[in-house]
Amino acid sequence: MTMLVAVLSVFGALGAQWLNTMRAFRLAEIERRAKREERHQQNREDTYAKFLVAARALRPALRSAAGTSEAALAALRDAAAYIELNAPELADRALTAVLDSGERWAELVLSNPATAPVIKEADEEFHHAVRTMRDLMRNDLTSE
Repeated sequence: MTMLVAVLSVFGALGAQWLNTMRAFRLAEIERRAKREERHQQNREDTYAKFLVAARALRPALRSAAGTSEAALAALRDAAAYIELNAPELADRALTAVLDSGERWAELVLSNPATAPVIKEADEEFHHAVRTMRDLMRNDLTSE
């Protein structure tokens, strides 16, 4: 009887230790997953913010005669590349619309006077595309 109690005690202690180890392993896995999701969320926020900054910088660059539009377009393209990597679901239509309308606007600025109606239309088209993209990015961030 004593031997049975001793054997059961050993197995009980080993079982309790195993359960504690498994519980600690699961907790560590949950913490790692939470940190990974937090980093992913922060990365998306940073990517979206950089894109919006670049989109906002394009307007003054195209409205000025300083010739900074190509640099502003390059910054917008660079920011768009990060969205393509971090949120490919947004890159299909909305992102393409922003880039296309920005490039169209830049081309029109080079060949038309600043007061031309086509310039105003291109400005509005770009602004609408950016607003649509911003709304999609905001929805993406709040859905996670």
